[in-house]
Amino acid sequence: MITTATSIERRAEFATEAEFVDRFIGKLAQGRTTFGKVQITKEWDHHTGFVDVLVRHRRKTLVAFEAKLDNWKRAFHQAYRSTAYANKSYVIVPAHVAIRALRERGEFELRGVGLCSFDGKSVQVLIEASEQGALLTWLRAQAHEHFDALEDERRVEPRRSCRSALPAMRV
Repeated sequence: MITTATSIERRAEFATEAEFVDRFIGKLAQGRTTFGKVQITKEWDHHTGFVDVLVRHRRKTLVAFEAKLDNWKRAFHQAYRSTAYANKSYVIVPAHVAIRALRERGEFELRGVGLCSFDGKSVQVLIEASEQGALLTWLRAQAHEHFDALEDERRVEPRRSCRSALPAMRV
């Protein structure tokens, strides 16, 4: 494989996939994306694998995100697997990778998987995910139980001083 200065430049945006995911979570936590204010958990184990980021809206909608720095096809397969329990499922990749993935728009639309790009500053929904009914209702229920447990943990934590602007976010 030949590496060019351009490809090195493109990958320098994020040193690792973990950094990419953490910065994406940071953006979601601000509530300034098209997904609005959400509860967030990362690396949620759903017994057939892990989902990179799982969020829940106040209206109890589950949205799964599979993140990759380069291999969008692998993320696509993982995101499709998440449609078995999540209301919506997305692939999230850097913008230059999203351009390649958009060539397969028909496959994304056929499977109901969405595509997002993230450049470290903004999240763009390039293909909207389809609303999914739960094939694995027990797994959807388990995801909601996970978020409910996070809420319960926050309720029993001792109150922080008034100087603290925001309570700690659990991810």
